[in-house]
Amino acid sequence: MNTSTPVLVFMWMTGALVSFVFAAIAIRTLTAHFNVFEIGVVRTAGGLAIIAGAAFVRPGLFADILASDATIHAGRNIVHAVGGILWTMAIGLLPLATVFSLEFTAPAWVAILAYPMLGERIGRRAMIGIGAGLAGVLIILRPAPGSVDFTALLPLGAAFCFAMSVLLTRRLALTETLVAILFWMMTLQLAFFGAGALVMGGGTAFGGPWPENAAFAMIGLACAGLGSQLCLSRALQIGEATMVVPLDFLRVPLIAMIGWLLYGEPLSVWIFLGAACILAGITYGLMPDRAAVVARARSAPAE
Repeated sequence: MNTSTPVLVFMWMTGALVSFVFAAIAIRTLTAHFNVFEIGVVRTAGGLAIIAGAAFVRPGLFADILASDATIHAGRNIVHAVGGILWTMAIGLLPLATVFSLEFTAPAWVAILAYPMLGERIGRRAMIGIGAGLAGVLIILRPAPGSVDFTALLPLGAAFCFAMSVLLTRRLALTETLVAILFWMMTLQLAFFGAGALVMGGGTAFGGPWPENAAFAMIGLACAGLGSQLCLSRALQIGEATMVVPLDFLRVPLIAMIGWLLYGEPLSVWIFLGAACILAGITYGLMPDRAAVVARARSAPAE
C-alpha cells in the first residue's frame, strides 16, 4: 500500500460524505410529494443524464461502457436498490441522526463478510477502529430498554444491503472502470425504480403541481446521488473495504448537525462525545497502515 493511500481515501470519502448529506436533505424535501420509487427514478435518471453528457463530451467513455458486461453488475444493483428504498423510507420517518446512526451497523457486516467475499483479512487495529466507531454510534443513539421503534428496522435493513453493496462494489472495482460501474448502476436501478413507480402510482406525481423547491431538490439529488457513488467507488478502488468504511462514520455527527440546523432535531452533548469516539477510532484504525508502509520502506535494501 502506498503511503499516500490513506490521504487519497480520506479525500474521496470526504466527497462521498458531503454527497450523502445533500442527498438526505433532498430526499427529506421530496418525500412529502413523491413515493420512494419516484424518488429513486429522480436519482437514477438524473445520474444517467449526467453520465450521458460526460460521455458525449468525452466519447472514449463509451468504450468503457461497451466493454463491460451488464450481468455482472445486476446482483450489486439489486442489493443497492433495496437498500436505497429502505433508506429513503427511513429518512421520511425518523430523525436524520437516528437513520445515519443505525445505518452504521454496516461496518460490522463489512468486517464479517470482507474475508469470505473478497479474501481481505481485517487487522486488529482496523477491528478496534470499527469497534470504536460502533461505540460512538451507540453513545449518540443511547438505546434504552422498552424504547424499541420498529421503524428502526428500516435503516438496519438498509445497513445490511449497503454493506453487501460496498463489498460487491469493491469486487467490481478491481476489474471494471468507474464509468461502467456508475452507468450500469443508474441504468439497472432506473428500470427497477421505474417499474415500482408505475405499479405504485402510475407516475402521476411527476405531472405536478410540485411543492416549493422540488425542482431544486431533484437536481441536487441527481448530482449528490451520482457524486456519492463516484467518490465511494473511487475510494474502494484505492483502498481496501476495511479502510474505507470506518471513515464513513463521520456521517453521523455531520448529519446530526444538519438535522439540528435545518429541521430542529434534538442535538445534545452525546452527539459530540460519540463523534469524538468515532474520530479516535478512525485515527487509530488508519494511521498504523501508513506507519507500517514507512517501516517496510526503511527496512528495504537500497538499490
